[in-house]
Amino acid sequence: MSSDIASRPVDVAKIRPDFSPGAQKKSGAQRASTLVIVRKDLAERADKNLPTTLQYRTHIKEKSLYHTPPTFAVYILGLVTEWIASEGGLPGIQKKTE
Repeated sequence: MSSDIASRPVDVAKIRPDFSPGAQKKSGAQRASTLVIVRKDLAERADKNLPTTLQYRTHIKEKSLYHTPPTFAVYILGLVTEWIASEGGLPGIQKKTE
């Protein structure tokens, strides 16, 4: 699945909780940015003994600003998502890919 990131529409409701997201350069300029889709209820069920920075609930609560974000990578990811939208979204990208 990770090789398909940003290449076609995906029904995120069907993603299992143990899905491992991929960090790929096609979604940004460097490996410092990763897009994660996680249901809030699943994030809340995670072990509370995990280090704070490794808990998705921390990043949800702090709106992804718990620590200093990689601002350049976030900027590039924003440009990529704007470009995807201008190409007709993921259906448009899927058509181009095919």
